[in-house]
Amino acid sequence: MQMWLPASPRGLLSYLVTLHVLRLGSANFSVVGPGHPLRVTVGQDVMLPCHLSPSMEARSLDIRWIRHQVSEIVHRYRNGEDLYGDQMEEYVGRTELVRDGLSRGRLDLRISGLRPSDDGQYVCTVRDGSSYGEATVDLEVSATGSGPQLSLEAYEDGGIRVVCRSAGWYPRPEVLWKDPGGQHLPSVSQRYSFDERGLFDTEDVIIVTDGNRDGKWSCVVRNSHLNQEQETSLHISAPFFHNARPWMVGVQVLLVLSGVLLGLGAYLWRRKVLQSRELE
Repeated sequence: MQMWLPASPRGLLSYLVTLHVLRLGSANFSVVGPGHPLRVTVGQDVMLPCHLSPSMEARSLDIRWIRHQVSEIVHRYRNGEDLYGDQMEEYVGRTELVRDGLSRGRLDLRISGLRPSDDGQYVCTVRDGSSYGEATVDLEVSATGSGPQLSLEAYEDGGIRVVCRSAGWYPRPEVLWKDPGGQHLPSVSQRYSFDERGLFDTEDVIIVTDGNRDGKWSCVVRNSHLNQEQETSLHISAPFFHNARPWMVGVQVLLVLSGVLLGLGAYLWRRKVLQSRELE
């Protein structure tokens, strides 16, 4: 089949310009992300969605999933091949560009075994010659930790030092204390640390001084991203508070001793008086 070409130079030029414009138009595309954050827990796998609009063949394109900079390559694909030479070390062996959807313009990336460090923004970039497009995907990684452990550790500042410990949270959790009446209490100290997986461990302290409110004291550790919480309660009875006030114990002892001494003094004085009368 022969291709038709205009006979005149002017007609040929017009034809070539029109063909070039059509080719430029056919190369135009936009890259589309999910439009909302993806919330996944630590240890799970996730699929980061991304596609071309309009739908088009993507197997011959240069596709890069990156973090904050072009040099931070999570995964790269070009002309039918995965290129791992510049991949960030923390993603080695954990990423896969899903091939099944490439012919329909889908550029989905699978990341396995999510870690706290995977939390954040990803950019799906596509280049086809001089055409370029990108879309962002926000990934929120979370973990709900262990149930809080409560312990009575010492008498301090006229009260009892109560410590709440919990491990394995991400992001940093919120810790709340409740007294027997359900009212929130302020912490006197908070300490956070990371474990070997990058998860938060927490240690929170209150001083319980209200000895008249015999009952249940609770520590609540909350992950606001997942809207999940863990709660543990401890019953503290009034007798625990007597040792928390050593000055009161001292006063009571002094009063008892004073009474004994006064009684003994009165007895000795009376005995002396009686002996004096007998001698007369």
